[in-house]
Amino acid sequence: MAASNKWLMSSFAYYLDFFTVPLLFVAALLVGPVLLWQIAAGVLIWSFVEYAMHRFLFHAWYRREHWTHHLDVLALIGISSWKTTATFIALLALFQAVGLASLIAGVMLGYLAYISLHYVMHRPEPPLYRLMLGLVTNHDLHHQRGVEKNFGVSSPLWDHVFGTYVRVRNDALTQSVES
Repeated sequence: MAASNKWLMSSFAYYLDFFTVPLLFVAALLVGPVLLWQIAAGVLIWSFVEYAMHRFLFHAWYRREHWTHHLDVLALIGISSWKTTATFIALLALFQAVGLASLIAGVMLGYLAYISLHYVMHRPEPPLYRLMLGLVTNHDLHHQRGVEKNFGVSSPLWDHVFGTYVRVRNDALTQSVES
C-alpha cells in the first residue's frame, strides 16, 4: 500500500495540542465544578474513543494515511491540532453549559495522556519510556504488518473487551503471537 503525505504537518501544528489541551483542561476545571467521578468517567470515555477511532477510522477509512505513520513513526503525522483544539473549545462550552465541565476535562486529560504516551512510545530516549515498556510492546506489535490488533495506545482495556488484544510471548527458542 502506498504511503500518503495527506496528514503530514508542520512542527507547530503537530505540537500545538501539547500546549492547548493542558490550558483547556485547566479552563474546564476553573469553570467547574470539579467532580472527580466525572473526570474519571471522561478518561474512560476518551479511552473508548481512542480505541474506536484507531480501529474503525484509522485502520479502515483512513488506512493509507495512517499507514504512513506505521512506515515512518517519527514523521509529524496526525490530525491537525487546530481541529482538535477547536473541537475541545466547542465541547467545553457545551459541556460547561450543562454542568459537565469535569467530564470534558477528563476526556481532555485522556487525550493528553494518549498523545504524550504515543509520542514517547516512538522515542526511547525519555525516562518515561522505560516505565511503560508493556504499552510500548503492545504498540510495537500493532505496528507489525498484518497485525490488526492492539488498537488501544494508552490502555489495552478495550482491546481486551473486544477481543483485539494480543501479546508477544518470549521463549528461549521462539517468539510467537498468542491471544
